Formats: sequence, structure tokens, C-alpha cells
Amino acid sequence: MKKIITIILLIIATNITSYSQKDSLKTEISQLKKNIIKIKPTSFVFGYTQITYERSLSQKRSFEINLGLIGLGKDYLFERDPMGFAIRGGYKFYFGNRKIKNTTMKGLYLMPEIAYCLYDKNVKVAQRWTLFDGLIKTSNPIIVDQSGKKSYDRYRKHFTTIIGTIGYQWIIKRIVIDYNVGIGIGYHNNTRSHFGFIPGLEGNDHHFGFNGENEGEISGVVNANLKIGLLF
Repeated sequence: MKKIITIILLIIATNITSYSQKDSLKTEISQLKKNIIKIKPTSFVFGYTQITYERSLSQKRSFEINLGLIGLGKDYLFERDPMGFAIRGGYKFYFGNRKIKNTTMKGLYLMPEIAYCLYDKNVKVAQRWTLFDGLIKTSNPIIVDQSGKKSYDRYRKHFTTIIGTIGYQWIIKRIVIDYNVGIGIGYHNNTRSHFGFIPGLEGNDHHFGFNGENEGEISGVVNANLKIGLLF
């Protein structure tokens, strides 16, 4: 009889310990920080400001939304004087063991995402090389600087793309560092660039978050981002 009572007590004690551990784990998960706000420092030199919000959904899932304010920055590289917006969003799949510490939004991840941008920009007036006339202009400029030498057309660009992104996110206490690269395919309207001896030589452009073409309607795109943020 004593053995039976002892066995019953051991079973009860084991179950209490198991439930206690599960409750403790649930408490730890509920106390995890689930929000991150990030910025892309390099965006300012391309003529826009990109802000990112990430929200944890589970131990290995989260979603991310990016807003690009085109024109809030200085476009040093292309001098397009852009104005508009860019928005993109994705669903993150994290890999590896999920240690319960601060947050689970860290480590290697895969993120399919969709992006859309709409903006106005300056484009150098189109030129074409002919055998008898040499380099000639093929459109009328609508923007001329004070010297009268630089002439531009003003175009409205829209670009929609789907990108497969792979990246890694580090979290040091509450400081977040996120780096990723990706490739995809996009659809856009035609805003021609400068045409020289080889047409389309200067056709590629930076579309405020990814690089793609200006010529044609469907093209491949590449993506690389370094973001710094705060966990809360």
C-alpha cells in the first residue's frame, strides 16, 4: 500500500512540475518584446528616408512594413530631385533554435515581399547618335539650369516588384542590426534615360529600395539593405 501511495505522489509531483514549467515558458513568451522600429542610414544619400516596422507573430514568424518618403534626403548620386513615396511589406520566416531571451526576431531569415514606388524625377534629355548628324537631342527639355547647358525632362515613375529576400538580424540588448539581399522581378512604366552610342547603357536606376531598369516594362531587380533599429 505504501508503495502505491508513493507512486501516486511521484506522479502528482511530476505533473505539477511539468505544468509549472509550461506556465513559466508561457509567461516568458508573453513577456517577449515584439516590436522593432528600424531606419536605413544609406537611404538619405539616395534622396529618401526609409522607416521599417517589424512585429513578431510567433517564435519563428513576423511581418515587416517599410515606408519610403522620397524627397526627404539628398539624391547625391543621380541628382534626380525626386518626390514621391515607396512602400513594401514582407512576411519573415526565421530559422534555427528560438531561445527565449528578449525576443525571437533574430538570426537567419527568409522573407518574400512586395514593393511599390511612385515618384517624379528629372531625367537628362534624350539624345541619339547618328552617322551624319552626330549626337542630337530627341526631346524638348522642360528644365534648364541658369547656364542653359543642363536640360532635363520631368517624368513620373511607378514600379511594382516581388522580391525574395534572405538576411540575418542581430540584436544586442535592444539595438537591432538587420542586413539582407534579394532578387526579384518587377513591372514598371518606361522613363527613358540618356541614350548615347549604345542605347540603354545608362538605363538602370535606383528605385528607392532596390535597383532595376528604366527601359521596357518587365525586368529583374536586385535588393540590398542595411538597417539599424530599436527593439521595444
